[in-house]
Amino acid sequence: MTLISYLVLLVGALTLTLVIYLTLLKGVKLI
Repeated sequence: MTLISYLVLLVGALTLTLVIYLTLLKGVKLI
């Protein structure tokens, strides 16, 4: 695996984690 593909995978994982975190945060506020 090249360095560029590794960075893309890392950024994708961080973005997905951020989206899930914000979704859960909104869900907690709605309750």
